[in-house]
Amino acid sequence: MSEFDYPPEPVSENGELVAEATPKPEPAKIEIPSLQGKSAIVTGGGWNIGRAISLALARAGAKVMITSRNKVNLEETCSLAHKEDLDVRMVQADLTDPEDVGRVFRCARDAFGQVDILVNMAGGFGAGQPLPETDPRDWLDVVLRNFYTTYLCCREALSEMLGREQGDILTCAGGGAFFPLLGTYATAYASAKAAVCRFTDQLYAEVLGTPGIRINCIEPGLTLSPKDLARIAEEEKQMGHPHPTRELNHSPEDGARLALFLLSPAAKALNGRILSVDEDWWRYPAKVAYIAQTDLYRLRRTFDTEG
Repeated sequence: MSEFDYPPEPVSENGELVAEATPKPEPAKIEIPSLQGKSAIVTGGGWNIGRAISLALARAGAKVMITSRNKVNLEETCSLAHKEDLDVRMVQADLTDPEDVGRVFRCARDAFGQVDILVNMAGGFGAGQPLPETDPRDWLDVVLRNFYTTYLCCREALSEMLGREQGDILTCAGGGAFFPLLGTYATAYASAKAAVCRFTDQLYAEVLGTPGIRINCIEPGLTLSPKDLARIAEEEKQMGHPHPTRELNHSPEDGARLALFLLSPAAKALNGRILSVDEDWWRYPAKVAYIAQTDLYRLRRTFDTEG
């Protein structure tokens, strides 16, 4: 079964379709994106979801430049790609530095000619203490890594995309962007991710006059890193039963599938949206067509006009 195929419809022993008591929309296969000839930059591409997205884009035919501060992680991703004969290259950079961001894009343009796709996955948690106990520098660092890097990279990408009137940008939401996180201290991370969502919404509105540019946001859900999973495995040995967090965990490939959809022809009508891996409406073309005509899955306030 390919990335966007659906399970076969139920059939009886004689091969006839089995009717269901409650009819459901009939999903067509989502067109698998061919990104042959496209070039992409994936920030945070050396690790976890960013790595999965980088490999997925390359498998779809794109030439991919990955970047982050961690050289070892970048090298591991490139090694995995090269085993599959995929075109994935790396640039180590500090994406909170505007000059380093410019260098990454120059390297990509030198290698590929232009940048067609930008996927902003750089970020990470931090400042996980009660607010009075946080170090202001640590708190700010979380905002810089998650939000400021997104701004700097979008700024650089759009300087080229607007001239061509063509390009795709994905940003990344996260826990706490839409509702409070319980049992943890995450004011920095939640605020940064909420800012990314609002930034996506505003930026979409500002480039709306250039229909060839799409800017969407993915919410990949809880995706434990290999280090997280190793820690949980140790805790499970002491607990003697599976860790409850496992039930909430998504694989990095879940986020990669959603990213591929948003870069596919099936998503061409979606712009300025925030899509979550916990939803499946995007797998149904009829639902996608309906939502494209509404303001659903944007950041909007609604009011009770009756009160």
